[in-house]
Amino acid sequence: MGYQLWTSPITGYRRKGTRLADLRSVVGARIVTRTIQEPLQCCPSDAPADDMRRILGERGFDVAGVQTKHNGLVVGFVVTETLQGGSVKDHTSPMSVDHLISDATPLSDLLAVLREKERVFVLAGSGVQGIVTRADLNKPPVRVYLFGLLSLLEMHMQFWVRRAYGEESWKEKLKDDRLQAAEKIQDERRGRNEHITVLDCLQFCDKRDLLLASNDLRAKLGLASKRQAKSLFNDAEDLRNRLAHSQQDLVQGSSWKAQIELIEKVEELVHRSDDTVEQEAKSARKSVDELWVAPQKGR
Repeated sequence: MGYQLWTSPITGYRRKGTRLADLRSVVGARIVTRTIQEPLQCCPSDAPADDMRRILGERGFDVAGVQTKHNGLVVGFVVTETLQGGSVKDHTSPMSVDHLISDATPLSDLLAVLREKERVFVLAGSGVQGIVTRADLNKPPVRVYLFGLLSLLEMHMQFWVRRAYGEESWKEKLKDDRLQAAEKIQDERRGRNEHITVLDCLQFCDKRDLLLASNDLRAKLGLASKRQAKSLFNDAEDLRNRLAHSQQDLVQGSSWKAQIELIEKVEELVHRSDDTVEQEAKSARKSVDELWVAPQKGR
């Protein structure tokens, strides 16, 4: 059934919901900046800096907006730890275009911005209404998209392993303990009346090793360096595991810049795989179309 998740071997029909574009349109495009932004705490420009530093610190705000009048437009921002001496306006930085983002900005564009910036202020209507930081990427809506993306990556990996090795030849490439682990999972799932092959019971690391062992597969997916490809798959598996176990911080020993770069690389890889699947599907579809054209030519 694995191949049928993607394309029919007879008609070449590509099934709905199996493309990266499907995931982006159904999930990614609906997660916009306003989905995860927080209200921007503001302080008066003429307030004593030391007082505001204490108040913002007590409330856990690293950054705050600055207003010249209550509920007025946000005219700038301050970093809490710099508020020492004088008034708030003495420490205010202006908000340039580089600091701003629309509340309707989709997740993919927001990730690209937060790859380079720790935070951005959110425009809604005629003024700045909120703030979004890298820490907000830990929120459930973003996790849903990331888990979908990494699940899609693993499904692509299994698709190509099945295509390259078939149902049995791949067993020669795995260590005995890894094969035995997969067979144990198969027995357990068959005990629950699940019809499943050993290949379907391989772990992420097994699929990675089988994929990287094939020069043809690496070339087909644009993975020129085996070492770099292994590093990419290892990092993707680590992120997948943190998502699956609901770790509070998805970074854990890395950085958000590195994680966002990883996400972009995974998207690029899945996109390349998608294109290759599409090309093979079109080839199959062409042969079927000829069956309909041929009788008409004979009339």
